[in-house]
Amino acid sequence: MNLISIMTQVRRYFTPRLLQAYGLAGLLALAWLFLHLPLVIALDNKLLDLQFTLSRRYNPQTVAIDPIVVGINEAFLDEVDEPLALNHHHLAEFIRIMSQAGARVIGMDISLPEKRYDQLVSVRKDAADFHQSLLAGLLQGVQTTPLVVAKVWDLKHSHFRDIQLDYAAVLNMQDEKFQAIASAEFCRDSDQRIRRFPGRDCQPDRSAQGLASEIAAAAGMRRDWSGLINYRLGAPFQYQPLQDILKLARESKQAELQRRYSGRVVLLGATMDATDLVDLPVSLAGWLPADEPHPGVLAHAQLLRSMLNQRMLQQVDNGSLFIMCTLFALFWFGASIRRKLLLFLVAVLGLLALSGIAMQYDVWLPPIAILLTGLLALGSSSAWQSWQHFVDKQRLSKAFSGRVSPAVMQEIVAGRIDQTAKSRRLPVCVLFSDIRGFTTLCEHAQAEDIVSLLNRYFAVMSKIVHAHGGTIDKFIGDGLMAFFGAPQVLANPEQNAFNAAREMLHALDILNLEFQAEGKATLQIGVGLHGGDAVIGQVGSAERHEYTAIGDTVNTAARIEGLCKDVGYPVVVSQIVKDKLAGTASLTSLGDRNLKGRSAIAVYGWRPESDAESQACIEPD
Repeated sequence: MNLISIMTQVRRYFTPRLLQAYGLAGLLALAWLFLHLPLVIALDNKLLDLQFTLSRRYNPQTVAIDPIVVGINEAFLDEVDEPLALNHHHLAEFIRIMSQAGARVIGMDISLPEKRYDQLVSVRKDAADFHQSLLAGLLQGVQTTPLVVAKVWDLKHSHFRDIQLDYAAVLNMQDEKFQAIASAEFCRDSDQRIRRFPGRDCQPDRSAQGLASEIAAAAGMRRDWSGLINYRLGAPFQYQPLQDILKLARESKQAELQRRYSGRVVLLGATMDATDLVDLPVSLAGWLPADEPHPGVLAHAQLLRSMLNQRMLQQVDNGSLFIMCTLFALFWFGASIRRKLLLFLVAVLGLLALSGIAMQYDVWLPPIAILLTGLLALGSSSAWQSWQHFVDKQRLSKAFSGRVSPAVMQEIVAGRIDQTAKSRRLPVCVLFSDIRGFTTLCEHAQAEDIVSLLNRYFAVMSKIVHAHGGTIDKFIGDGLMAFFGAPQVLANPEQNAFNAAREMLHALDILNLEFQAEGKATLQIGVGLHGGDAVIGQVGSAERHEYTAIGDTVNTAARIEGLCKDVGYPVVVSQIVKDKLAGTASLTSLGDRNLKGRSAIAVYGWRPESDAESQACIEPD
């Protein structure tokens, strides 16, 4: 089954409107799939990161409430004698300092010890054990300042690590408006970057209490938080080393501590080069090179920025995105591909501009699924139209093949020849040929045999004319009219026509041998050629017309062909044709000859001396 048959069957059972409806339904199904496809979501995330970066560079957003990050770095560990797990005294001292300085909330992105360590005594703390030191600091701190500490998920045992019971009891003595022990876990996207609010779906135990959200609640901002971390907000963080704060306290600079931390949300966490590192969409660590992994405490700090300033980034819901996909799917309709392409480019720019404007209002409009839907709709529509156009061309070519010459067929398929096209005056060379004694032949043969003979004869002659760039105008009984130079432009139409005439005689000799072998009569033909301007175009009515040549050049060529029998030459050409030919030594001057309906003109005759000569003397077209 060929393409035309397939398309015919499709069009028989599916009307154009039904096909368009099915196409639109398919596009909408794909649009819904795009909205949930991981690859599309990943591309949207990359575009979101780009918007974050551009916004921080060209439109930085200041914040009214900014958390302070206090860092435990390598320098701190070098100054103290105890390992990090036994820094109870320093943590207790930090909590007391922040509480006395009037901090609004103290957040700790570190987990408190699981054990008491009450059998261990620091030689530098007057025999006070580690457990009592930290417990006293917690008790003193929670009296005046909300304190929220992190709990860490133990992957090996699949649960949160326990905090020593005494510490947990003290922490849970605080206001019930917030959870004093909260998860430090984050949501990571497929590229392991942190972008989303760490809600219930991100927590290993499906609890809704995250460290940053509980710190915000302790600061008086309890919300049902959701959305994306707004990385547009604030300048890069510059953390304050823990050892510097302890030094200010030892130097009794209480006024300076109050100036720095009074009323502020303070977040303590590790800022070491190889501890608790995460990947963020933008560079937030002011002390690190760009694109370096960030300490995890900065992810909590940026989330706190978004919540404390009530500027969490909200993503447009899938229902609204699907409606926008539906609008872009309408590019499936319409006939003008060029117009739709221009409109699509405008729509793409408008969508990207809308996404950028929405970002200014803390709304994220992911455009990839919408763009893919529009691109698929435009591409499918263009492909379908191109397919239909191709099939129509094939059908048209099949319908007209054998009725017009290949060159004319190409022009019709290309749309350059139709009933509305204007006729043109073009230089051409017209060829007429006729079978000698055809009337007598018809008297002694059956009509069916004559038709069969003519079909074989015209099949050979037509192929030769087309091979030399000619156009078959019409068959007139046993006669053939062709012209060279239109619609296919030729450098020398007269040479092409003359070459075709000589090859026709050679082919006729071969055809006659076949006829003789079959016991049939042989044929003789005469060919007349004349060159000049002729009007080329469609002639007829809207219901029936043909591509033809009209003018004195055509009439003269027909009259010249009529001379062949009288002068005894199978090919007769006019002076105009002779002057355009290369190698005219084989032409014989026949003098001026009178033509019916016009004055005498000079003509020349040509005949092959042998079969070999008739083929060898053909000049290149």
